[in-house]
Amino acid sequence: MSDAKIIKQYGGADVVSQQIKVTNTGDGLSNAMEVDPQDFQIGEKRYVVMETVVTKIGYEEIKDSDQLREVPTLKAGTATIVDSALVADVLAKQRKAIDEAKGLLELDLDGDSDDE
Repeated sequence: MSDAKIIKQYGGADVVSQQIKVTNTGDGLSNAMEVDPQDFQIGEKRYVVMETVVTKIGYEEIKDSDQLREVPTLKAGTATIVDSALVADVLAKQRKAIDEAKGLLELDLDGDSDDE
């Protein structure tokens, strides 16, 4: 990970990654299901929006390096299941950003590029 982007410094070490821990998720969703029960089918996708509060921030050493991983703990609060149309755009942008970070680039094979 020596080429990793430095997020910040902590205790004299470079923080180069994050790993989120979310607690209390079942409570928020169970409360939502009590007021708005849903018909779930195996294999279907559902989209959850969840309010969270940062309750703790920890740091872990990254194996075989002198760098750290930041681990914020988020406590879930109110949660609800939403229609895919509400989150489709932000999820598509996130998938693209993740792919690009992995070095996977999307090719414009339709000729719709503004680069002409």
